[in-house]
Amino acid sequence: MPKNRDASNPLATKRRLLEERERLLAQRRRELKQQLESGGAPEAAARVDQPPVWRMEDDHHDRAVDSSSARPRHLARQRQRDMVVFFCMGLLLAVIVVLLWIAWIHTASPARSA
Repeated sequence: MPKNRDASNPLATKRRLLEERERLLAQRRRELKQQLESGGAPEAAARVDQPPVWRMEDDHHDRAVDSSSARPRHLARQRQRDMVVFFCMGLLLAVIVVLLWIAWIHTASPARSA
């Protein structure tokens, strides 16, 4: 038994939605243009009195930032990294010393009298 499928075309539906949005946008533009030509809305005049947003943002950055709380955390992290690096270097040095010792023992052994 076949499923009931939606017979509408998804592209046509999308196209209709876009046309509707475009029509609403054009209508909104006409309304705004009429408002501007008639002298503007009282809401726009109230907004002009406020300072621009970038000015308000600049005013908030005038206070000093205390970065002392982050410093110990970063130093502890660096100390931890240094400990790992030095441990790996020590381990590598120990492996090299053991390999050199084994090579020296095998080359200097008296069992070579054949």
